[in-house]
Amino acid sequence: MINFKHNTLGKTIAAILASSAALVVMTPIYAAQEPQTLAEQQVEKNPAPAELESEISDTEADESGVEVIEVSGMRFSQLKALDRKKNGGTMMDSLVAEDIGQFPDKNVAEALQRIPGVQLSRDFGEGNQISLRGVEPDLVKVEVNNVSALGFGGTRGVDFRDMASELIKALDVIKGSEARMTEGGIGGTIQVETRKPNEFESNFLSVSAEGQYNDLIGNVSPKFNFVGVHKFTEDLGLLLNVTGSDKSTMIHAIRNTEWNRYADYDGVDEKTSIDAAYADITVQADCMAATDPIACEKQWWEFSPATPRYGIWGRDEKRLSSQVMLQYRLNDSLSTHVGYTYNTRDKQALDLNIDLAVGSAARVMPESVVVDELHNVKSFVTQAASVTNRTLDFAWDQTTSLLDAGFVYARDAWRVEGLVSQSTSDQDIDSRDTQTTTNDIAGIKVTLDERGIPSWDYNQGYFYNRLPGSEDDTSDRFNINDPASYRNRVRYKYAPTADEAKEIMAKLDITYIPDSDFFTIFRGGYRSSSVSVENINYEYNIIRDVGASYNGVPWTLQDNINVLTGRTFESRELFEGYDLGVDTIGTYWAVNSEPFLEVMKFVSQENVSRNDLDAKLGNFDQVVNTDAYYLQANFEREVMGLRFWGNVGLRYVETEIGANGDVRETVYVDPKDELGNVLVGANGLPQAPIEDPDHPDNFLGRKTVVEGYSDTLPSINLNLGLIPDQLVLYVGAAKVLAHPKTSDLNVNATCKIYYTRLSELGDENRNTCSAGNPALKPYMAEQWEVALNWYPDDQSIISGSYFVKDITSWIIDADTRYDVDFFGDGRLWDVKQKLNGSGVKNKGLELQASTIFDFLPGILSNMGGSANYTYMESADVGIFNSLTGEELPFPSMSKNSYNLSVFYEDTHWSARIAYNYRDEYLARATSDRSGNPVFVDKAGYMDAKLIYTFDNGLKVYIDGRNLLSEVKSENAGPGRLTDLQWSGREYSVGFSYKM
Repeated sequence: MINFKHNTLGKTIAAILASSAALVVMTPIYAAQEPQTLAEQQVEKNPAPAELESEISDTEADESGVEVIEVSGMRFSQLKALDRKKNGGTMMDSLVAEDIGQFPDKNVAEALQRIPGVQLSRDFGEGNQISLRGVEPDLVKVEVNNVSALGFGGTRGVDFRDMASELIKALDVIKGSEARMTEGGIGGTIQVETRKPNEFESNFLSVSAEGQYNDLIGNVSPKFNFVGVHKFTEDLGLLLNVTGSDKSTMIHAIRNTEWNRYADYDGVDEKTSIDAAYADITVQADCMAATDPIACEKQWWEFSPATPRYGIWGRDEKRLSSQVMLQYRLNDSLSTHVGYTYNTRDKQALDLNIDLAVGSAARVMPESVVVDELHNVKSFVTQAASVTNRTLDFAWDQTTSLLDAGFVYARDAWRVEGLVSQSTSDQDIDSRDTQTTTNDIAGIKVTLDERGIPSWDYNQGYFYNRLPGSEDDTSDRFNINDPASYRNRVRYKYAPTADEAKEIMAKLDITYIPDSDFFTIFRGGYRSSSVSVENINYEYNIIRDVGASYNGVPWTLQDNINVLTGRTFESRELFEGYDLGVDTIGTYWAVNSEPFLEVMKFVSQENVSRNDLDAKLGNFDQVVNTDAYYLQANFEREVMGLRFWGNVGLRYVETEIGANGDVRETVYVDPKDELGNVLVGANGLPQAPIEDPDHPDNFLGRKTVVEGYSDTLPSINLNLGLIPDQLVLYVGAAKVLAHPKTSDLNVNATCKIYYTRLSELGDENRNTCSAGNPALKPYMAEQWEVALNWYPDDQSIISGSYFVKDITSWIIDADTRYDVDFFGDGRLWDVKQKLNGSGVKNKGLELQASTIFDFLPGILSNMGGSANYTYMESADVGIFNSLTGEELPFPSMSKNSYNLSVFYEDTHWSARIAYNYRDEYLARATSDRSGNPVFVDKAGYMDAKLIYTFDNGLKVYIDGRNLLSEVKSENAGPGRLTDLQWSGREYSVGFSYKM
């Protein structure tokens, strides 16, 4: 860890703890004074406004009072969610648990997708991350009980699978902003609220258990939840909430991996794509005179699948989510709490892969290629393809924790809240990759359907005979399951990685209710945090190529065969239970990692562990320290007989960044003859510089770069009650920021120093670096919104909202900055790194409606439902399709998405069915080497649940997920599928019991 301290943080923590102790001492003194002070008279004259009453019910009542929990169920969940929306200080939507330990969805992210403006991404069939109003997960702030949740691997995007939904009381999706809110969410903020012991008036126990069955995997995974509350006294309570499960997930995948351009197979005059540099060349033959003939000719080359492959990836996890909290109300004015939340996912991963690599024109028979009208290759026969049988077997552990302690002091017109916390995320991946490869496989015909899904039969393959005159010899057949058919390489790759993130935070919030006919609340506060992120990567390989020698001993084909023989196992049936629409190989014999790697260690006489390895270059080590101050005023009055209320505030944020990373500085000099004269070329100029490995200015090590920024974030939220307690017009505006991504701040640099004749002249051979950019400024956005919310009754809403998010500072792809003092030592460099650029403008429309049909006759009165629709679009994105020049949509944003949900609930029976849909969205702009952007296809998911409640508090239920058998698929354009994943349908049967 770099030596980069946050000077104010320790002082702040100490101050808050000291203040808490002082309040404990002083409260009895105040209690002995006169029963009513001037401030108390002011409170009587101006009772607490609605928004503060809401806060008290959500926080102070949890800290010091008692909220009797009796009502539960789907109707209750919908009603409470509407209450939270009505009382919010800015634009927000909420989800509330149906009962203790029972959230509407098992998965937190899948629950969030029910809210307008939220769009879900999935991994292994489970919802894992969300984008909010089109903004990617890394730029959405997530807090648990006001404590930051951290991502893994240097990302800020939170994987919601890490927290069991049974821990959660409510989720607030905050789309607007207030000065009192922690900065960090360009898209918005997700606030997770868990239960607290002083919500309960007496001891409480709830247990639940279920079995989860996935029809692709075919086994049952157990899950349990325990919630216990012990009330030592009316004022002192302890809560323990534990959820544990064995969770098995799996995907069966068929892929083209990517689409590339290798040759012009159809010979037509129409271009496949247009290169702006050669757009005026309309005849391919004219490319010979172009500056780059190959780049010009590529305009006519067709798109071809690079590596068709199958994958069977499995995860067997042991998940544990737990929370313990102690609350103590010292007296009527002061209460405290301390809580600890721990989540862990202990995963064992097994990824089976078998491929057919055809990554060049030389690997296919050109006369066999068939091309469609979209310039996509639809069929070909291999000539010299490679087949790799690869198994990854690795342990993958992820742990997050949140430790927090705080107090609430409320007396007279004052309310003071203090909180200190530590949030961590740790990840360790012990990756073991075992594989074998064979080359020169001919005769396999690959056919792609209209979607681009490939099909092929390995049994058609044979080894291409390169002897002159023997090219048509097909007698040496390839057998995918025969170790003797793998004739080129065996490999064991060990690549462990680990990362750690930690935030230490302290905050103090002060609220005052003034004696005013306009202002209802004054707020002020301070928050100090220090976030540190570190990672480390290793790599070690044992490779044996047939025909090569190792320690003087040749590696033979028989050696290769011996390694594989008896060290394979039969895979599952590919896409069992799912109609893919094309034939597959069914099963195959995959590399069995454990015995394979043991024999590889034996033949190499190497037994290397992680402790024996040196870290790879490129690891990051960062500290981001932030101090934030805010002032906010809430107000309310009548305007022309209508209730008008809202808040206005200003937040000031100051950030310091310390980034430590690997730096390589290499000196280049003019080549000289034996007499020391500079060698020159035919043009009379010095020859190209050469590396001087012995120069004293060469450097390889780690350096720290310190940068910083500050900004002010104004916000305003206005509400006008057009119809009392029913129709509300909302207008809000704010400036928001999010810190740059860890990977972009990484200092890691590769630099060249030129000590040459031309560098002395200053025109050429300038010192250069390719590096990360610790000097990046934050993502910034100016947003505004107008909404009309109609509450026909306490259990219904019809709402429409139009929003604009102008992202004024956006981090763009690497470009060169000139004459930069990158290391802060006075030396100037031309540095290629990511930069801040002008931003993108997102805008959209959200519509929602929900109600309970108690106005209908009979059993229909027990029904309710909700529906919402979100439309979003973006402009000035600044990301372009490198093939067509077209501007691409905003990453992670679907233009259209909607949710439909209907439920039934009576004394004993309840049921719900829900459907979620989102359009295609951009996943990666340039990851395909052909230049194609990659999109995730549109998808719709249906879930359902049926519950029966007995009179004694016992509930039994059955539910199903992905009932429509949806798959996750990606494409690189029409008819160019890159990846299709089937994760199965999941069913659960379980019970819960309260006592």
